[in-house]
Amino acid sequence: MCWSVRRALAASVIIASTVLSAGVAVTAAAVHRKAPKVQVAFAFFGCNRIDAKDVEEARAANPSTANLPQLRQNVADIAALAPDYLFFGGDLVMGYADDKGEGLQQQLGAWVDVVKTLPRSPKTRFVVIAGNHEMNRKSGELKLPNAANDGVWTKFVKANGLAPSDAKGPDQNSSPRDHLIDDQRALSFSFNRGPVHFVVLNTDTRVSTKDAQTGETKIGMIPVHWLSVDLDAAEKNEKIKAVIVMGHRNVVDPDSAKGDAPIDPECAVPMIKALQSHAKVRAYVCAHVHAFDITTIGDSGLRQVTFGNGGSKLEKGWNPPRGRTFGFGYFKVYEDGTVGVIPYLRPEPKDYMDARPEEVPPAKPETELIVPTR
Repeated sequence: MCWSVRRALAASVIIASTVLSAGVAVTAAAVHRKAPKVQVAFAFFGCNRIDAKDVEEARAANPSTANLPQLRQNVADIAALAPDYLFFGGDLVMGYADDKGEGLQQQLGAWVDVVKTLPRSPKTRFVVIAGNHEMNRKSGELKLPNAANDGVWTKFVKANGLAPSDAKGPDQNSSPRDHLIDDQRALSFSFNRGPVHFVVLNTDTRVSTKDAQTGETKIGMIPVHWLSVDLDAAEKNEKIKAVIVMGHRNVVDPDSAKGDAPIDPECAVPMIKALQSHAKVRAYVCAHVHAFDITTIGDSGLRQVTFGNGGSKLEKGWNPPRGRTFGFGYFKVYEDGTVGVIPYLRPEPKDYMDARPEEVPPAKPETELIVPTR
């Protein structure tokens, strides 16, 4: 299945041929009909933290460890669009400290202090998604889970209202088949907004499964049984027309770039099966790979949409036809259950964390792509 592209012109819809920055070819066609109404709109970007080698140099001026120029411009651009939600897709900060959560707590505190000063539409709700840099620690060359960070993240989310109050997620008692070690309800959760069901996944969920090499709990895990049950309920709910699943790590390698390890295969295989077997699931939206990419998962027509170009240094091997870019995705869920995504992109500056305002222009919209119903 190929992507369609939508441009609303008065009461008509034009579908045309184009090639995206991600290198995705789009089928040519022309259709004229009344444009369906947008029911819910949301924005998404992930991977905005700076590199480890830049953290110490910038610490005094930037304790958040975020790429502040790109963060500020992304949020300002999104404020002008006024979506219902802005999802921050993980790796907000550098994290990875081998401590008891003190480093993460300090960085997240500085991050939210910055975000509170940025423009925001009154209708837009901010939601944060945990990334591997928030959940894990580095010990030498090893990347290991940091047990303390779950609690730090939970307090951060609740104190700053960064998850919907009606969201429901798993804990040790509600999802025993996932072998959860602790309460994950502020890390993985789902909620409804009109005819749309949103699912947020912690792609570094702490479970009792051990890594054979490290002897510690595995990284790159998700509550896959909870996800399957949640999708079953959404599929049976006649009021739900579309399901959007989000997480930080990618579930498959993107077509146009390769990054760090995706979701662990132990969870990735059943996760893909669950996503593909529920027809209302429109896309899996993620970050982790520092690039913008759209990849089809298997032969079901399901798309993985990656917006990991939020501000972290871009992948060396990512060289799309229209150049390397930072930015975000703007998604529209229509009344007929289709989902449109508009990539908003700006050129990569010579220095990825350049602080001069003139080096960070507003992102420009690309052609809207339509994720069809399955």
